[in-house]
Amino acid sequence: MSLRIPIIVTSLDPKQEFRGKQETVVVNAHGCGLLLPVQLGNRTPVSVELISDGRSKSGRVVLVRAVIENARWLVGLEFDIPAGDFWAIENPPEDWRV
Repeated sequence: MSLRIPIIVTSLDPKQEFRGKQETVVVNAHGCGLLLPVQLGNRTPVSVELISDGRSKSGRVVLVRAVIENARWLVGLEFDIPAGDFWAIENPPEDWRV
């Protein structure tokens, strides 16, 4: 689902330090996609925190694609444990029930 949700993304890998306020591009029960100003490595552990209420989930990077060479990356994050209700969407799609 294409949706902009303000989040804070934090790398949990001390070798790849990053923490920043971002917005999702797409969300689903298994994670999200977003544009980042840094390139995180595939499988980097991360924390995703909702700015709206402070709830957070852990996950990992599963996709990294350069959008603007050395400036912006499309990053796919997958939660460790899927949760259809994490994004607090009023009427989530049926297939989000996990």
